[in-house]
Amino acid sequence: MSRLVFNKLILLGAAYKRTIIFNKDLTVISGDKTSGKSLILSLIDYCLGKDKKIDLKVQKELNLNCDQVYLEIMINEEVLTIARPLKENQTKLRIYFASFEELMDYTPKIVSKEELMQFFMRKLNINEYKLEKYKQHSNKKELATVSFRDIFRYVYINQHQLGTHDFLSNNTQFKSYKNPHAFKLMFGLVEPDVANLKQQLVNAKNRIEDLNKEILGLESYLKDKDAENYIILWEKRREYKIEVNKRKAEKAHIIENGKRNKNNENEMYITLKRELTDISNQISELENKKSSFWLSVNSKKLLMEEYQHEKVETDATLEINYKLVINEQNVECPLCNSKVPHLIHNTDGFASVNALNKIKSELANKTKLINKMIENDLANIDKVEVSIRQLNLKKSILDNAILEFTKKTEVPFLSQIDSINSIINRLSRENEIIKECLRIHNKIIEKKNTITDLEAEVKRLEGELANLNVSEKYKTAVFNNLNENYKAYMKRFNYTSTIDTYIHPNTYIPYYDGSSVYDHESGGLLLCMQVSYLGAIVASKKMNYAIGHPGILMLDSLSKYLGTLKKNGQVQINPEAEGIAEKDLIKDPEVYEEIYKILIELCSDNQIIIVENTPPDLADAYTRYTFFSGDKGLVNLKANEYSDSE
Repeated sequence: MSRLVFNKLILLGAAYKRTIIFNKDLTVISGDKTSGKSLILSLIDYCLGKDKKIDLKVQKELNLNCDQVYLEIMINEEVLTIARPLKENQTKLRIYFASFEELMDYTPKIVSKEELMQFFMRKLNINEYKLEKYKQHSNKKELATVSFRDIFRYVYINQHQLGTHDFLSNNTQFKSYKNPHAFKLMFGLVEPDVANLKQQLVNAKNRIEDLNKEILGLESYLKDKDAENYIILWEKRREYKIEVNKRKAEKAHIIENGKRNKNNENEMYITLKRELTDISNQISELENKKSSFWLSVNSKKLLMEEYQHEKVETDATLEINYKLVINEQNVECPLCNSKVPHLIHNTDGFASVNALNKIKSELANKTKLINKMIENDLANIDKVEVSIRQLNLKKSILDNAILEFTKKTEVPFLSQIDSINSIINRLSRENEIIKECLRIHNKIIEKKNTITDLEAEVKRLEGELANLNVSEKYKTAVFNNLNENYKAYMKRFNYTSTIDTYIHPNTYIPYYDGSSVYDHESGGLLLCMQVSYLGAIVASKKMNYAIGHPGILMLDSLSKYLGTLKKNGQVQINPEAEGIAEKDLIKDPEVYEEIYKILIELCSDNQIIIVENTPPDLADAYTRYTFFSGDKGLVNLKANEYSDSE
């Protein structure tokens, strides 16, 4: 059973970093109205592919200090980090198959929002669901996809939806019409489309084959570099790091001694050396870039060999088909030796030839595309080599200038510093090669994990093809479990009517006393219905029913419709309830505490994050952060994790 967990949210800027860590069970974030606590949930939503950008005109502190937001998550014990820019290129996200602390050792997978949704559906082992809809301002139809974003509406309920008729974005038509289908996806109630399942199965198997070829190419590159052993590479990297730090300390000691002895270095010499170091670094970077392009060319050549092999086999099969033409064979009567009309129609043969010609055409197109890509890579290699030659020319000129300069000047300690710098540069270059090989190892691990996910998808798809119909027994069991939990939670909130209190088996929305969550008017009742409904869904995950739900709830401002609170044994008016109509308020403080008791029970198997102004005493053990308005909110410069030296 798949489960998603949020580990931490990281706000990052050029000079600012703040990490918000979440508990695996229940996390309560409290604070003032404008302290940025709700922004945490919005940023999580943003990292998971939300269309709407963060309004940086409103979030001024965020705009001033942060450029990127990172979300570290865990899916089925695999740790991943999703990064998304706040100010530019917001349509592209980066997926790192590592924790935030290990990002430097990994190459990110850059994806669009749609690709991110497909990625999550595969990780959670759920099918994307296609349904027909009319195009806007047209009678023509198109296919719409029910994806992870639609399921996520059953995870994150913001403060404008909780306790209102906009629950599950009901007031937004282009979203709400997908809700019943998202519910069916979560509970495995979708009647499968055979053709679609077969297509997904073929795509998954083909992707596995492509990934295996890519892994073969990467492993071949590592073999050529004699870098197949990951542990040895890691140990070498550690040794290089220790040696570099040792040399830097030695260099600092020499410079400090030089200062004490009042040895003033020549400014011109320092300038020349600095320029020479910069050019050497540029050459090193270009050499790495060139190596990367050659790796790409070699991988594509391997793929080209596969295509050539397939073409040879296809040509051979076609040749046999053309030679064996049954219609042209002479058939004679064995009694009278007269020719007999040929009545056999070789339609299957023609169909086979057409199919083979189609394959041959596709191979030609693929070969053409790969050749074009190789040409582009080789062109890029030529450009890089031109740049390297130009830089080497500049380097030669500077080397000669420094040689002439040192003949005429005496600069104490520079020979020692030059020697140390040379060692540091050599170690750094070798370390970069090691790091690149480690990144390739990690990329291979990433691709193998993707193959594991695809194999699970293949197994699930084959199972669905074998059992195409959702049994009535299973559907009955799902709703019996949901209704039992839903009614039990409503009773605990002092809504005791059990007549016509249920989750509808066709619309999949909650009812109380014969009216739906979109018909009742009281905000307090709506809040209790919604919490009971969501609680029933995540509780059923433990029974292997809501297997498509990620196992997370994010709820913003539970106390909005509570007229009174009980804090430290005293009953007091809730400031959040100001301006709420009298009929909408829950005046019993025990109901508010009961909401938290239920969420605490559910958090043993699910992750729950609550944003609240004044949570009750029983939530104190789970209250991880308390923010205040002004400079002590989410973006708090005093909580900056970057030191002045960094």
